[in-house]
Amino acid sequence: MTIRTSTTLSATTAALLAGTACGASPEAAETPATDLDGWASDTLPAADGTGFSVAGITGSDGGRSTIEVSGLDPGWYAITIACTPTDSGTGSARLTLSGERGTYGEGDCSTSPVTTTTYLGASDDAPPETITVTGEAQDGEFFWGASASPTTAPE
Repeated sequence: MTIRTSTTLSATTAALLAGTACGASPEAAETPATDLDGWASDTLPAADGTGFSVAGITGSDGGRSTIEVSGLDPGWYAITIACTPTDSGTGSARLTLSGERGTYGEGDCSTSPVTTTTYLGASDDAPPETITVTGEAQDGEFFWGASASPTTAPE
């Protein structure tokens, strides 16, 4: 599995990530995060060797930040998404999870972190997929992240 970071400018439309959202709680706004790596390790579950855990930051004036994870095997994953403003984050932020087969979901920053179970990929016998995680803020700097670990189908 390889991870690539890039910046994009195109708009993203998507379905809600299993009806959940990510974002900053009131406590997070009162005590802004100052270190991306520390925030990510405190907020996101560690991924095992077959999942992924990524974190990024938007620009000080907002904008979009994207990380791609390639070689992800199809299957059920427990996905945790989260975001929080840094000192300069005052607007709103949105997180989107998409792949080669389309968008798996998105959420705005109203509660954080949120975990849901989602099937990634076309089918069990499909080739590995590239997953793109995008954090986008309207105004200000935000930390954002996503973690995925293999799990069983929900009952």
